[in-house]
Amino acid sequence: MKTYYYIASAGVLGVKTNIKSFGWSYGHNVPEGTREQYESCVVRMQVELKEFNDDAEHEAMGKYHYFSGTPGADKIYYTRNYAGKGRMRIRAEGFLTEEPKITVNRAYYKLITHRIMNLHSIGYIMTDLATLLLLKKGYAPIHCSAFKKDESTLTVFAPPDTGKTLSSMTACMEHGAEFIAEDLAITDGKTIHSVPWTSTFRYYSTVEQGMGAKIKNRVDKLLPVMEYISFKKPDPITEYVGEQSILDHQVVTHVAILERGDDYVAEQTEAVALQKLMNLNRYEFNYLRSPLLTAYEFFNPELKIDQALANEREVLTKLIRGSEKVFSVKKNNATHYAKELLEQIGSPAAPAQAVQGA
Repeated sequence: MKTYYYIASAGVLGVKTNIKSFGWSYGHNVPEGTREQYESCVVRMQVELKEFNDDAEHEAMGKYHYFSGTPGADKIYYTRNYAGKGRMRIRAEGFLTEEPKITVNRAYYKLITHRIMNLHSIGYIMTDLATLLLLKKGYAPIHCSAFKKDESTLTVFAPPDTGKTLSSMTACMEHGAEFIAEDLAITDGKTIHSVPWTSTFRYYSTVEQGMGAKIKNRVDKLLPVMEYISFKKPDPITEYVGEQSILDHQVVTHVAILERGDDYVAEQTEAVALQKLMNLNRYEFNYLRSPLLTAYEFFNPELKIDQALANEREVLTKLIRGSEKVFSVKKNNATHYAKELLEQIGSPAAPAQAVQGA
């Protein structure tokens, strides 16, 4: 059985697994790393795909819906019948250690590919677990895009479909900015750590020019379920932004919040900015509502999920206070954000010829 190491964020978040090309919210295009890179990460997690049967242990355990566990133990199980002839199984253990592990059988891994009520795919489960563990270590995953231009590093927050991805991709592809994130990153409140392996940029026809992508994007808007159906793995960010222009981490100097409406720019107070950032993060990260984490905490209250929420607020407050400028931008046209953002951070958009000749 081969072991793969995937580094979602250099020095911060890594996964050890026997699943080739493991995909989750922290990236569907994460390249393989080394054991040394994995062991240097602040948060390390394991996920193993294998057949197992611990049913005999469950008989003497407490129950929480489809979960089984023992009070105070650092391990729980999930078992559920399917099609009257088999069982889907998960074993979750070591959540209070430095290297928690999820073991999943093939039936669960193959059948549960998305999030349906209390059934969450392994990708979603690992995303929720990573979020919780990062927050316990003083890091917060953030639903944002980000880029650096000259001496300024801008982190961009926005509601879904507002234009944060398009803005950062445009700044990098057309105005010479350096890429940090297009949909998700990690911060300790001062530095933003890149998670460059997401691929939501493929939904923008101004970024992805292929006819197949344009047709698929139109279908996705009419039938959202088609978003999850793909005949090939999405292209990595390196196909759009040169690898030499992708930064691992940078100190944040500016925070922008994008909104739709008549053209408007205004600095935001700490209280207003914090409320908006917490709200936007809540849309993306579901650790507070994760069935598996909730069941784990029921049997072992030391998991302390609520403390993670307090840590998230603390990290985002630090991010806001440490930035030179926190501002809101409204535009009717999503393609107009990039130039405005560059203007606000003191690095006006350069003419296209100048960028190409740089």
